[in-house]
Amino acid sequence: MLEKLFTHHINVPKSEDCLYLNVFAPSWKPKEDQPNGFAVMFWIHGGGFAVHSAAHYGDYGICKALCTKDVIVVTINYRLGFFGFLATGDEHAPGNYGLWDQTLALKWVKENISAFGGDPNNITVFGQSAGGMSTDILALSPHSRDLFQKMIPMSGTACCSLISHTAEHVRNACLDFAIGYGFKCPVTDRKSEQNAALVEFFRKLSPSQLAITMLGKRGFKVNVNGIDLTPIVDGDFLPRPIDELRKEAPYKICMTGVTENEGVLFVTLKRPSKVMEEMNELITVELTKRKIKNIDETKKKLLHIYCKNINVNNKVELKRKNIDLVSDVFMNYGTWEYAHKMAKNGHIVYQYLFEYVNLKGFGILGYIAPMISATHSSDLPYLFLRGIISKFSPNETDLKMVEILTTYFTNFAKFGNPNGQPHDEQLWQPLSPNNTTRFFKINFPKSSMEDHIHNGRMEEWNKILSEESSN
Repeated sequence: MLEKLFTHHINVPKSEDCLYLNVFAPSWKPKEDQPNGFAVMFWIHGGGFAVHSAAHYGDYGICKALCTKDVIVVTINYRLGFFGFLATGDEHAPGNYGLWDQTLALKWVKENISAFGGDPNNITVFGQSAGGMSTDILALSPHSRDLFQKMIPMSGTACCSLISHTAEHVRNACLDFAIGYGFKCPVTDRKSEQNAALVEFFRKLSPSQLAITMLGKRGFKVNVNGIDLTPIVDGDFLPRPIDELRKEAPYKICMTGVTENEGVLFVTLKRPSKVMEEMNELITVELTKRKIKNIDETKKKLLHIYCKNINVNNKVELKRKNIDLVSDVFMNYGTWEYAHKMAKNGHIVYQYLFEYVNLKGFGILGYIAPMISATHSSDLPYLFLRGIISKFSPNETDLKMVEILTTYFTNFAKFGNPNGQPHDEQLWQPLSPNNTTRFFKINFPKSSMEDHIHNGRMEEWNKILSEESSN
């Protein structure tokens, strides 16, 4: 569904032999402000851990928009869908193979990037959506967290409930798929025997069968429950729960944020027929994942955030509030929660909200979306000069935004500060541990520091969830 709606879909050969990476490096020597070599930007693509590849983010645009600003860019592939995230929760299929792939690529870069003129001690991992979640996870795992210094999780972190699944959930999703393909689960009380048979069944399926179904029943299927095939706490790559690992994670400088209305894309992909019912279900699932005990009372408080001061019988108003809710549940709260926790733990965090939008940049989505706004993935063309939602044909203003956004990102990669060097104007201020709702609004013609990201909804969410968690 996702790739069909994206009008700028490119045909990329698919293969189990997918572990390749691309290195885009300047042909000139680094300047005096980078005495140890070029800063390295290590890109992890999104796609719900099921679709897309490094090829979707281009080559020429990377060189023109990013490498010309004195950085090396590395884009990688990793195993997706069942190949990358099938898990049974035991030795038969521990899961997280895609994360091991990312780590192997990162190790290769660490060991070899100096041959391309890069600084192995100045690596920034950045990614969007599933790539942003991966970026955060790599900073937590003892297998990968010491391989890089800076990070930019975009529109997704490990705090996002889209991926907060247990090994049991992923196993059941895999089992459900296999049964649909004819798998006969052994009649036994020993789950290990069932798991062994399940993994053997998957091994007998052809790569094409598994790849096709990633866009079907299982794989990139975003609903109120999130995505089925995701990273899990496996006892190895992630030896303990995310919150525990975050407390011991090594210091990193962070830049993170979302687009103005992340939920526009998801609501367009799955238009609810009964908006109020879906809003109720979405919050119920979110609270269940967060192990809130008093779900009904907490749900009333959260729904009040969206339904106060509106006529719930007004479909236009209600749909707009549903977009806010979907944005908050899928991306906003998890990304803000990450920024909040990192700042509280003493990390330097730069938080942003990307608001710029080109009304003509949505392709067919522009005709069916409930509103046109900066949404999930609409910021990526301004980094890569390559359309993700639709073909990118930039006008003069778009090119100015490309210059603005790539300057912030490459400054961060080079100096750990999106503003540039200390003597440059410091428009974008990092978060204070005592004020984590300040943000840098990225737009044209003006970008500026603002207060109360997402109109204060994050503070309301945090207050309500904190009160309920302490009860």
